[in-house]
Amino acid sequence: MIAHHAPPTADLGEKSPTTRAERVRTRSIARREAERLQLRDTVLEIASRQLVANGYERFSLREVAEEAGYSPTALYRYFADRDALLEEVCQGYFAQFGEVLRAADRSATMPRERLLAQAQAYVQYAIENPAIYKLMFLERPDWGMGMSMDDVAADTGFMVLSDAVAALAAAGGLGKLEVGPASLILWSGVHGMAAMAVTMNLLPPAQLLAMTHAMSEVVLAGFHSP
Repeated sequence: MIAHHAPPTADLGEKSPTTRAERVRTRSIARREAERLQLRDTVLEIASRQLVANGYERFSLREVAEEAGYSPTALYRYFADRDALLEEVCQGYFAQFGEVLRAADRSATMPRERLLAQAQAYVQYAIENPAIYKLMFLERPDWGMGMSMDDVAADTGFMVLSDAVAALAAAGGLGKLEVGPASLILWSGVHGMAAMAVTMNLLPPAQLLAMTHAMSEVVLAGFHSP
C-alpha cells in the first residue's frame, strides 16, 4: 500500500564535489535524506497497520511513534497531526481500491458484465477491509472529496465505473439517462451495500454479495426501462 522512495541521487546539473570535505558533506546530506524518507515510509506502514487494528477513533499518533521508536514530537516534523498522517495513509488506500475496481473491470468485456463485476469487487473490498472502507467513505469522506478530478480518476475508481456506464450507454443500455446520473445511481446502490457490510454486520458475506448482485441487476434493468 505504501509507496517506498528511491534513495536520492545526485543532480547531474550540479558541480561534483572536489574536496574531501565537500564529498563528506554531500554524502552526509544524502544519508540524512535517505533516513528521513525511510522513517516516513516506516511511519506510514505502522499507521496503516494500527488503523486496521484499532479503527479511526482509537488511532493514536503516540502509539505509532512508540512502535517506530521515536517521540511523538519527532513525527510532527513529517505530519502536522494524526489526521494529516491518516489522510496520507488514506490516499494510498484510495489507490489500492481503484486498482481493485480496475482489475474487476478487466475481468469482463461487455459493459453490463463489467459493471456487475465492479459491484461485487466494491463490496468485497469493504467486507475484507472494514476499517479502511469506513475511514475512506464514512468517517472522513472529505479526504476523497478534496481530491482533484485527476486524482479521483486515478485513485478512487469512480471513473472506472463511469467508463463502463458510458460503454453501456453507447450500446443502448441507458435509455434516456445520462452517464453521470446513471453512474451515481449505481454507485449509490453499491455504496449502500458496502456501508451495510461494515456498520451493521447483520448478514454473512456470501449473502451480502448475492444481494449486491441482485440489486445491481435491478438497477441496470431499470436503466433500460422506458
